[in-house]
Amino acid sequence: MLRISVEEAAMNLKSLLERVARGEVILLEQDKAVAHLVPPLQKEERLASMRQFRDTLAIKGESLSTTVLNARTEERC
Repeated sequence: MLRISVEEAAMNLKSLLERVARGEVILLEQDKAVAHLVPPLQKEERLASMRQFRDTLAIKGESLSTTVLNARTEERC
């Protein structure tokens, strides 16, 4: 894994982006890690991670449409 200073990254952005495409790069500022640069996920990977996230959500209470209908009904009374 490449560790590179922010200043060096600014001077060599094009070659740095090529390295990011092949793997992970860590940006350092005053010898401390400040960022991890990784290539973007492929569409299939993004969709899979979104699906996993949605599966962890637990809906509590009534649905939004029911809440809106109840509020409208109460306003009419």
